[in-house]
Amino acid sequence: MQQRPVILAVVGDSAAGKTTLSTGIAAILGPDRVTTLSLDDYHRYSRAERERRCLTPLHPDCNHIELMEEHLHRLANGEPIVKPVYNHATGDFDGRQRLDPAPFIIAEGLLGLATPRLREPYHVKVFLDPPEELRERWKIQRDCVLRGYTPEQVRAEIARSRADSVEFIQPQRGWADLVVRFYPNGEGPDGHLNVRLVLRPTLTYPDLSPVLARQIQPPALRLRVGRDEGRLTEIFEIDGSISAAQAAAVEEVIWANLPGLSYLRPEQIGLYLHGRELRQSHALGLVQLLIAYQLLLRAGLRD
Repeated sequence: MQQRPVILAVVGDSAAGKTTLSTGIAAILGPDRVTTLSLDDYHRYSRAERERRCLTPLHPDCNHIELMEEHLHRLANGEPIVKPVYNHATGDFDGRQRLDPAPFIIAEGLLGLATPRLREPYHVKVFLDPPEELRERWKIQRDCVLRGYTPEQVRAEIARSRADSVEFIQPQRGWADLVVRFYPNGEGPDGHLNVRLVLRPTLTYPDLSPVLARQIQPPALRLRVGRDEGRLTEIFEIDGSISAAQAAAVEEVIWANLPGLSYLRPEQIGLYLHGRELRQSHALGLVQLLIAYQLLLRAGLRD
């Protein structure tokens, strides 16, 4: 590679929405221009061995952290890696796989911000922070539909992992440039989710004031200054009920800040699975676009 890749970290607890978010970002950037590094592949033990050792995947001792660091730095330098492959369906490993860097790299997983050396190569760091009740519902739905668990098994795993989540996953939130929190909008479990974005000043964001000023009441978009973890920051909220027209107006502002890149626009963003049904959320799509904007901005600034 002639140029080092731009790297995104997408971090959060199990079933926090990491893969759904990352898939949409990759669709915007262009799948052929993105390499996704699943940090779950660096689990040290199989599912059976974890149970025997009374360890959860959230614990650093259950992961090859040093190998994860080494591989991330190699990719950041434009070098290929040969990594292990963890199979979530079987709970075991499927040999090894060569992974080549692309112009953009998305590293998604549980512990992507856990050490200073892991945090070094990232250009943008995102932490997913849904309410615990919502995350547990997502985890039960995913693990039962896609991974062959029973609801009782998933609930038992959640209970076993709770202390490790507090000790090892949640502290990574403080290192993120952008904290994403999807939460229910009061329309029941099947309603579109609202989203709250903590926009920390380590990133530069597009000026959305023209769109915010033209809104009808009640507004679907709200930008305010508040405190998060004791720090003054901007907080951007998007209603899950935002209309396609309102979302399109925000998209136009974002793309206007990326001249010459309109060819990257996918036909649809904000897609997610509800059970086995594919649905679309305009709020999710805007979050994916705002993050892709940060990556495209950094790629352009280096040219």
